[in-house]
Formats: sequence, structure tokens, C-alpha cells
Amino acid sequence: MNSYFIKQPKSDEDYKLYYYLRWELLRKPYDQVKGSEKDEYEDKAYHLMVTDLSNKVIGVGRLHEIKNELDESVAQIRYMGISNEYQKKGLGTKILNKLEKYAYSNNLNKIILHSRESAINFYKKNGYEVIKKTHILYDSIQHWMMSKNNNLNK
Repeated sequence: MNSYFIKQPKSDEDYKLYYYLRWELLRKPYDQVKGSEKDEYEDKAYHLMVTDLSNKVIGVGRLHEIKNELDESVAQIRYMGISNEYQKKGLGTKILNKLEKYAYSNNLNKIILHSRESAINFYKKNGYEVIKKTHILYDSIQHWMMSKNNNLNK
């Protein structure tokens, strides 16, 4: 694990590489254009990326604050992805843990996300529970709402 770094993108070049990997992992396989990997929360979000020793971006994740149906502030995790050749090395869990720590330190004690069906077990292993089936992205990717509460502050 010492050959990987988890950090916030800081420079324009960092963000360029960060967004490129998000597009490459999460949008390109579905023939989506560059730019489709961004949304209206980018400027208000907490972004993390994993790099190797050569500063190659190999993983990404993002957290932002939203209001739930009860008008409570909660954190939402989006755009999680690890390059295929670096999966199963614990890097996704490390990003997730840092996103959670950030949320909890900002008094966002509930985290939600919409997991692709293929990632449900990853999130379950990290303490998330399935709430309900939600949308189908690009007519092919079933998503499930999942959540996790910070039980230390309850």
C-alpha cells in the first residue's frame, strides 16, 4: 500500500486527470461524452483521488451535502471508481473511509449513495445497507440506494 497516495486534487492538472478517470471508468463504457462525468455539485464537493508513485490517477471518489426527503442534511457519495488493474487492493475502501471521516467531521452523520448492482457487495462489506432499488442509468445499469449512519454520534 505504500506505493499509493490518497489526496485531494489541488491543481488544474490534478482535476484534469481526476475527471478524465471518472469519465473513463464510469461514462466512456456507455458511450457518454466527456463532461457527463460532472454535475452541479462539483464546486461544493469533497473530492479524493488515488495516485501511484508516478502520479497516475488510479481511483476517484466524491462526497457532497444534500437535503433528504425530511429536509435533513446528509452526505452523498458519488463517482467512486478504481481502475480495473488496481481493484481488490483495498484502495476503494481507503477512499470510502476518508470520505466518511470527512462527512462525520462535518456533522453529516448519515451517508447515502446509489450503488451500481455490481458494487453492492463492496458497500455492504463497508457497513452500508440496501434501502431500495432506484434508477436505471443508460437503460442498463440498475442502481440501489444504500446508507450508513455514524453510530458514534447517536
